Amino acid sequence: MDFTRFKSQCPVALDPQQEAAVRTVDGPVLLLAVPGSGKTTVLVARLGYMRYVCGIPPESILTMTYTVAAARDMRERFAAFFGREEAERMAFHTINGVCSRIIRRYERVTGGRAFALLEDGGEKSALLAALYRDQCQEFAAESTVKALQTAITYAKNQMLKGEELARIETEGVDFPSFYKAYNDALRERRRMDYDDQMVYALRILRRYPEILQAVRRRYRYFCVDEAQDTSRIQHAILRLLAGESGNLFLVGDEDQSIYGFRAAYPQALTQFDTAYPGAKVLRMEQNYRSARPIVEAADAFIQKNTQRRPKHMRAVRGDGAPIREISVYDRAGQYRYLCKLAEDCRTETAVLYRDNDSALPLIDLLDRAGLPYRCRQNESLFFTNRVVRDITDIIRFAQNPQDGELFLNLYYKLGAGISRGMAQEAVSRAGQAGTTLLDYVAGLPAASAWTQKQCRALQTHLAHLLEEPAGKAVYRIVHFMGYGAYLEDRGGDLHKAEILQALGDAEPTPARLLERLEELQEVVRRGSDRPEHPFILSTIHSSKGLEYQRVILMDVADGLLPKILPGKDPAPEERDAYEEERRVFYVAMTRAREELGIVTFRREGLASSFSREVFPPKERKPTLGRKLRTARSQDVRQAEAQSRHYVPGCPVFHKTFGHGILVSRIGDIGVVAFDSGTVKKISIATALRSGQLHRG
Repeated sequence: MDFTRFKSQCPVALDPQQEAAVRTVDGPVLLLAVPGSGKTTVLVARLGYMRYVCGIPPESILTMTYTVAAARDMRERFAAFFGREEAERMAFHTINGVCSRIIRRYERVTGGRAFALLEDGGEKSALLAALYRDQCQEFAAESTVKALQTAITYAKNQMLKGEELARIETEGVDFPSFYKAYNDALRERRRMDYDDQMVYALRILRRYPEILQAVRRRYRYFCVDEAQDTSRIQHAILRLLAGESGNLFLVGDEDQSIYGFRAAYPQALTQFDTAYPGAKVLRMEQNYRSARPIVEAADAFIQKNTQRRPKHMRAVRGDGAPIREISVYDRAGQYRYLCKLAEDCRTETAVLYRDNDSALPLIDLLDRAGLPYRCRQNESLFFTNRVVRDITDIIRFAQNPQDGELFLNLYYKLGAGISRGMAQEAVSRAGQAGTTLLDYVAGLPAASAWTQKQCRALQTHLAHLLEEPAGKAVYRIVHFMGYGAYLEDRGGDLHKAEILQALGDAEPTPARLLERLEELQEVVRRGSDRPEHPFILSTIHSSKGLEYQRVILMDVADGLLPKILPGKDPAPEERDAYEEERRVFYVAMTRAREELGIVTFRREGLASSFSREVFPPKERKPTLGRKLRTARSQDVRQAEAQSRHYVPGCPVFHKTFGHGILVSRIGDIGVVAFDSGTVKKISIATALRSGQLHRG
């Protein structure tokens, strides 16, 4: 069959760039496909071209995709185009699936027995939790176990060793020793995890050339979809498999690589022609999905990344509605706006966000209002997160200030200078003394005057927080009871506390917040599977590969989206992380077909560098008042930034009181013991801004 006849019988029309991709078969080829350019259709049409025009036996073609579901969908698409019988003759697998087959071949060739696959997620979690307990001498939260799983997957997929392993920071563990203990435990049990399939398959291909040659004889052409999501070890395997024939076809787009936490390796695309000299690099730049304003804004936005290949996304469709700025004061206003949108929703509308935590206050309000929505079932780790658990434990301790187990988990997190010996003595003897644990510590002769004072203050805080609205209670715990300072010292995630405070804003008391969290956990676990409903909630990552009539991007604020901002001279890792944040935003924008709305915030501290790029501030001639306000706000920001360096124990100098030591700090308020014997409580930021305070 010649190409003219093939085109007449193929059920799709191809533009010139798509046609070039279909007809380029031999040698290493990289196809860069922008969002909405029809890459899956082209990949399937190319397989048909190879079969019917080039006469390549379908059994010699191996097509690999990112997930089992994607492989199944690819086979179905091919069957719909060219028939079920032809589809069954062709191989569609994940790379993990190919590695599993390599291991099975190893068993047949050597007569050996490979390790059994650890398929039970519960068993793997139990093993990680036991190893964590051995190393850290405490029980692992569910979120900790999940973080360790992610770090292990990252390490194996990136093929990390030595110093590279040492740079991984996860939940305070010594990761290299934890990683070794985990792998040793698997070997002792004669088990391998899913990532080990690739580790062992690569080792087999390198050590057993007869097995490598057998795979190469079976398959002469290798096609890989979603290549931007594949990892370094997967590319090493692909390079070995295609090394003899050189017929490797990668389809992807480094601009859509958003799975860095899973070890996605977009550098394989940007460096493809270096790894494969003489390789062809093709492009598909026509976007058939989105209206012109969306395409043009998204293309201008992604051009600012530097780690990418030069290309431009171009709109095929005509003009549509301009991108809409949805201006609200703060996040609470955002949730109210989206609830109102859900109430009147008639058009398919996807609300997209950076991570699952962002949606919790919105899901809470929708559930309270009885408003329907569509959101897949999600095992949220928010409810078992260490920060959430600590704050809710503080509320429970306020309810029962004699609870020794809670006290031993919390005493060192509240900035009162309580030693473990003091805490243990209080747990042993406070009941007999008929006093609360904190009051007992406050009465210990071994406690300093400052510790005694802090314990009494904490007891007062605990009594007051039970009587106030839950949101204020959470704020009190974080900003006035020392817990926020504890988190900042350890690089903890204050975002979790902000979400918890937002949930608490709807509850009259902390006790009711505890009840609501249990209810909401079940709501989230159950999900809201209403396929007919047009109002959809989704993370950006889960929306990848999908499209919607209207998209609303929420929580677009520095620290949320983007999650990080680079410094003036960023390290390569920091630069790469920021460029991935830009890619996440780009992927979110390009999910929209007709309408795109972006929530922006007017409240100070919720600005977004990304939204400012999409909606540049209008030029206004500054008045004297505006100049003064701008200068004042800059002074405030500078003082707040400087104040982070003032931690308990650091020497200071105050123009009025002289030299001293900062002995404690809760939020912005510090207690300074001056050399003169005076002890003062001061606002650090205010003293810095007025020039009264500096490091001594």
